[in-house]
Amino acid sequence: MVRTFAEMDWIVTVVKLVALVLGAFIVYLAYKGYSRNANKPLLYVALGFALITAATMVEGILYVIIGSDLLVALVISTLITAIGFGAIIYSVYSAK
Repeated sequence: MVRTFAEMDWIVTVVKLVALVLGAFIVYLAYKGYSRNANKPLLYVALGFALITAATMVEGILYVIIGSDLLVALVISTLITAIGFGAIIYSVYSAK
């Protein structure tokens, strides 16, 4: 069965929404842990996952809603994701 582009748009949208919900839940748990224990590294974990989750949505917003080039949307999304990973790595090393 050959899928049309419109069907693929819906599949991508649903997958990105699932990623958004899961990412938001991870951010909530990490921030809750930070609030409860005043553990600064957990704050950076929450920030990192928030950025990674936001990058997923930024890509879709840039490409679908704003209409930017797909490559531009991917580069910006990947840059935000890399910054998020950097925050998570920082949290691991700052815990020592």
